[in-house]
Amino acid sequence: MSNEQSQILEAIFQELKTIKTELQLLRSELKVQSSCKVDQAISATSTDEVFESSNENEEGKLPVYDWLTDRGITVKNYRKQSGADAVFDQLAVFLGERFENLKRIHEAIRRSLSTERPFTLNLSSRCQEEIADSTQFCQMLNSYAFLSSYRYNRFTKIIDATPQRDGKVINFFTGGWFERYVYLRILSLLSQNGLEFTCLLNPQIAFSNGDDFELDLLFLINSQPLWVECKTGDYQAYIVKYSNARKSLDIPKLRAILVILDVADDITAKLTELYDITVANQNNFLERVCTAIALSGQEQEIIGLPTPTAGSISTSLSTLLNKAGLRPVPRHRPQVISELIKLVESLDGPTTMAEVKSTLAEKVRASKSQLQDLLNAIVRSGCLLDDDGITVLSFTSPFSKLVSDDPSVIESKCIESYVRAVLLVDPDYFNNPRNVSEFERAVGGKVPDTATVEKLREQPLE
Repeated sequence: MSNEQSQILEAIFQELKTIKTELQLLRSELKVQSSCKVDQAISATSTDEVFESSNENEEGKLPVYDWLTDRGITVKNYRKQSGADAVFDQLAVFLGERFENLKRIHEAIRRSLSTERPFTLNLSSRCQEEIADSTQFCQMLNSYAFLSSYRYNRFTKIIDATPQRDGKVINFFTGGWFERYVYLRILSLLSQNGLEFTCLLNPQIAFSNGDDFELDLLFLINSQPLWVECKTGDYQAYIVKYSNARKSLDIPKLRAILVILDVADDITAKLTELYDITVANQNNFLERVCTAIALSGQEQEIIGLPTPTAGSISTSLSTLLNKAGLRPVPRHRPQVISELIKLVESLDGPTTMAEVKSTLAEKVRASKSQLQDLLNAIVRSGCLLDDDGITVLSFTSPFSKLVSDDPSVIESKCIESYVRAVLLVDPDYFNNPRNVSEFERAVGGKVPDTATVEKLREQPLE
């Protein structure tokens, strides 16, 4: 074997050792992240799986279940996640985030399901944004066979369609989508703020007096309950019932929230004054949740769910970045970058990012898992350099300096990491101005210029 071959094999061996070490580091982080667990009972719109509470002691793992039983309330069954959740989530987020533009198509579909007739919707007098959102939503519905027929005439701007008369489709449009959307928004809020919680969705319960009741969403957040009901109409027939149930559940009015679709803010305020429950709409319910769980203005991080497109990114942008180990955590990123720069400037010699992380953990407010994701973005974007100015892309390889001591430069490199992660899934994502806006809202920073995005797009796959 030649000397050159020996050197190549040694380099490969060292890299394998590095990868092994990093995998061990990631496994330890996953153990930390598992402390914030969400139970699997989150299927709001699918009736595929209903689990009896006696099955395999599954409920014993859920503090929220124990909270109910400790009060003499019997949990008969609740819903668990099904394989269809990803599709329902995509559609619910799209409809919820763009509801102002999709009101007419939403109502047309509901009316069609009620009359069992096809519907025609004339969009010729509507703005371009409403036309684009309505046709894109119908295309998504058609691709998943939620519509049994669909036709759009781009000259007359008329939609002709027939909704599928399937139980799951009917349930989705008669309210299931709204419940799912509210759940996902609250889930995003709690997760982004690092709160420990569990949740039961659609638990069917019996009070100690024998009365049956079904809840929409019941969270236990830091050992305190949060009950959320969702209505897309006819709330008048339910508000007194919910008020009485709140007393039986012994949940404070502030933490019992009825979210009503498309009701004016002043009406929600008056209903809250009149009845023993907090009333909100799709625009202000997250503010009510923040008040209920005592998130202050500085602490709360209300990140809207990035709207899925009909392209290859079918889940939320937050989910995509989370799976890539790149949660942007914009409220903590500036502090992490600032402290990292100070720490590197004080170094007497080379160190590793794994060693730096343990020191930073004592200086920043981010959780360990959030810090890991922020440092992942810094490392992957090529911010670390060794003594020779060579980029270091490993947590366990020594580095001596950063590419810059300017926080704005490190910040822009982090944004590039997030852009790169998205481009690996959908190379055309940033061609859509709406996607650009959603990305900037989710990551808390500006998308790089077109030339930089193109350069990132052309990089070889990792």
